Amino acid sequence: MDTLGSPTWIGQYRLTSRVATGGMAEVYVGRQISAEGQFGPMVAVKRLLPHLVKDSAIVRMFLNEARITAQIHHPNVVTIFELGQVDGEPFIAMELLEGRTWAELRQRAAEDAKRMPAGVALRVLTEACRGLDAAHRAVDEEGKPLALVHRDFTPDNIHVGVRGEVKVIDFGIARTTAWGAGTEPGTLKGKFFYMSPEMITAKPVDHRADIFAAGVMLYEQLCGRRPFTGNSIDEVVVRIAREDPALPSAYDPAVPRALEAICLRALAKDPRNRFQTLSEFVEAMEAVGGDSVLATQQEVADYVTMLFPKESDERRNTLRRAREADPSVPGTSPAQGVQAPAAAPLEVADRLERTRPTPARAPLPGAAPAPKPRRAILPFIVMVLAVVAVGVGIVALKGPQLTAPEQLAKAEAATGSSRTSALVELASLPDSTDAQLARAGALLTEAKEWEGVLSLVDGWLLKSPKSLDARLLEAKAAVQTRKGKRAEAAVKEAGAIAPTDPRPDALLAQLRELQADSGAALEAWNRAVSKAPGNPEYLARQGYWLSQGGRLDDAEVALTRANKKRPDPATTAELGFVKYRKEQKEEAMRLLRSVVKEKPDLLEGHYYLATVLFQKNDLTAARAEYLAADALAGSDTRPLMALCEMEQIQQTPELPAAQKKLRERFPKEADALLSKCAASKPP
Repeated sequence: MDTLGSPTWIGQYRLTSRVATGGMAEVYVGRQISAEGQFGPMVAVKRLLPHLVKDSAIVRMFLNEARITAQIHHPNVVTIFELGQVDGEPFIAMELLEGRTWAELRQRAAEDAKRMPAGVALRVLTEACRGLDAAHRAVDEEGKPLALVHRDFTPDNIHVGVRGEVKVIDFGIARTTAWGAGTEPGTLKGKFFYMSPEMITAKPVDHRADIFAAGVMLYEQLCGRRPFTGNSIDEVVVRIAREDPALPSAYDPAVPRALEAICLRALAKDPRNRFQTLSEFVEAMEAVGGDSVLATQQEVADYVTMLFPKESDERRNTLRRAREADPSVPGTSPAQGVQAPAAAPLEVADRLERTRPTPARAPLPGAAPAPKPRRAILPFIVMVLAVVAVGVGIVALKGPQLTAPEQLAKAEAATGSSRTSALVELASLPDSTDAQLARAGALLTEAKEWEGVLSLVDGWLLKSPKSLDARLLEAKAAVQTRKGKRAEAAVKEAGAIAPTDPRPDALLAQLRELQADSGAALEAWNRAVSKAPGNPEYLARQGYWLSQGGRLDDAEVALTRANKKRPDPATTAELGFVKYRKEQKEEAMRLLRSVVKEKPDLLEGHYYLATVLFQKNDLTAARAEYLAADALAGSDTRPLMALCEMEQIQQTPELPAAQKKLRERFPKEADALLSKCAASKPP
């Protein structure tokens, strides 16, 4: 967080803290103050980065989301207070949210090897659906239906507040019949796991595409997995378009049949067979009862606080500090002076703030901005001096601030959350250098404190907005935390700073791999290799994706070059698999045997070797290698599935044992896996 040296005005908003900087915009915390000097609530104000203000296309994209959202008046949709421009600079003033996205809550639960409680998840989903249903019914300024489709209704775009409130956010790629889309037509929009069949097949799309997405989220909660998966984006979208999902009860027999029926109806291929409105979907879920009774708002709030405690969560502490930096005291006007310390307790400020009326929504772009309040200048100066005096007193109580080297030494000596907080705080010190911040980033990365990395980067970029190291670190942390939009923006900024540096392309490739977008991953690795042709890591990843895409000659060249630069068992294993598919079975056998000897804990070595042995009709040796691969596989079903298919094709006496092992290892997926195994035919 960066506390501004003096308040900055934009329209009727006095900004006091900058809390985040992304690839396109900065987010500030401030307070609305009317022309009459009356305080309104605190708000978040998003401003485009200065160098993007002149780009009309980016400005249009920036304002499109707010223009749509401003038409929706519902407690489950983030509120846009004002959308405007001052001196040619666009800004969006919106509701200040404190909490996490549903995706972040689910991720934190998964890290603890738990699934979100059903009642909490269903409460979040139903409340979000209420908000989006209101969006579907929204009308424009003339009362005409907007016919809005969100097209990116996912857990990443559902915000869950610390008081249990749920809001739909990010209408950035929403489409209306009145205004069109926020992005170019004719391309796949949104996260593909949640896209409806009609979106994938380029058929007419209406609000029922969002109902399909709601069905996907319900399926994920019921089963702990997605309804449509695959090894590549192409495989996933084909299954969405053509295949029906497995019954949720096939993975979890405890799933209520009523909820299962609701889920499958929402996932119907034909939009006419789905619920026709999200309100129907919500009513159906609320009628189920039993173990699936929706949690209360307070129970949701308690769950958010349990996962992200108020005392230790850096993001909540950042917002607290931003509020305390505001010199206003809710309930007074500047003319009345300061009646309490600027850093009033957060609970008091929150309680008072919630009693203030919400500011009226301002006109859309074109209206003149509200004037800055200018009344009672002398009392205002007195107020500022009083705030400064209070601040000086607080500093005196805290003692002298550590220098950056002292802060870094303190952090290196600390452990756990204390170390993370101390490292993040380094970015706020005026004498911290890029080298010290890079060291802090390295320590946080080593500890895999990715949220801490992002908080550090927020402060670092305020000091050095053109730091390549900061942008690369931001991209890496965003990839690890699955923040795709932030990762892409950071990669873009890094590429602009250093166009010939291959590292932004490599980070983008890693993001595409996580998104199962094999084509885009290969394109990014190709760019990285073109900039660093001798890098063995880049060559190995390029070779892997060429191999997976069936481009065997190109894969062989890349993998061979990678091994010459730096021999690696994983690269050799992939090269052996390429040789096998090029009918060079003896060379493949030699390479793969060397891999399992050198690195016996490499799954792919055993798995690929088993495939070669099977094709050579050495079933006993193939069976042993498949079982060795399975012992290393964890949740990977491939080795046991391949073993089952081999026994099925050969109709061996060991088939029942393979089927039993498959059922024992993967009880929730067993029916679907065994069905696929039974369909295996001799080549």
